[in-house]
Amino acid sequence: MLFQAIAINPSIVEVRDLYVKASASQEAATKFYQKLKNVTKTDEATLVGYKAAATTMQAKYADKIKNKKALFKEGVVLLEDIIIKYPSNIELRLIRLSIQEHAPKILKYKMNIKEDKMFITSQLSYLKNKALKNHIKGYVSQSNAFTAQEKTVISKL
Repeated sequence: MLFQAIAINPSIVEVRDLYVKASASQEAATKFYQKLKNVTKTDEATLVGYKAAATTMQAKYADKIKNKKALFKEGVVLLEDIIIKYPSNIELRLIRLSIQEHAPKILKYKMNIKEDKMFITSQLSYLKNKALKNHIKGYVSQSNAFTAQEKTVISKL
């Protein structure tokens, strides 16, 4: 009898937790990437978005400038493609905002910060998923993209 290996994608709760921790160290970023490496473009959109984020994070630790640029670009292309397919996905917008907020200026990937911030701010009150809402609020509370006043308003949603 033949058994086919079936890749089981990680839970979104686990992925969110790993994403929050991934910026702390190369080890955490690698663990995050490894968890998502088998996710494909046809998988659930949010997992694809997190795989894109994990790929861009790997660029920070690549050994050569050429490899850094290639990894960052690969992640950005993957993320932009999935956002084109799912422009109303608030979590994808959060992922893009977080990447753009922390991307080095030289990469010139900061053009959607204002748009994504506005989208998140306007849509968060309609979000029914409490875990996702808290995840977004957690990011906003430490983000430099949001003013103190915006953070206060969002924390009350």
